[in-house]
Amino acid sequence: MKITRSALGLVLAAALIGVAGCGSGGEPTSEAPPAETSSAAEPTAEETTAAAEPSEAASEAPSGAASEEPTEEAPAEEIVITIRNFEYEMPDSVPAGAEITVVNEDTAPHTVTTTETEDFDAIVQGGETVTFTAPSEPGEYPFICTYHPNMTGTLVVSSDG
Repeated sequence: MKITRSALGLVLAAALIGVAGCGSGGEPTSEAPPAETSSAAEPTAEETTAAAEPSEAASEAPSGAASEEPTEEAPAEEIVITIRNFEYEMPDSVPAGAEITVVNEDTAPHTVTTTETEDFDAIVQGGETVTFTAPSEPGEYPFICTYHPNMTGTLVVSSDG
């Protein structure tokens, strides 16, 4: 009996589809690829391998996610002033020129506004976050909330980089 290349390709494709579609109890799963019919020559080794093995994109996804973890850790190094219950929670000091994030956990708007200079005036609405740059000169910078003058603090800027 003579088997043509076309017939052999169809038999091989059907076998691969059958293997991919086998689930428990021999029932096809919803993940089985659709049956393809073609009068083309038998599948190449690359096509057979691609049908039998997971794609590179699928196998690379977990490693790609792992490589993104260090960027997610960056906020842990972030300098943050948190406003909660009409009080400032902040680090003891910040480096000169550092980027500072202000997180307002209250519903009311607040500011972080210097009182003796015009170095910073961060306005942050309730439940929102803003950033500002610390002064480039080391020193102590008293500040208030312009909306609630009883809220005060001092930003200590160090020469540490």
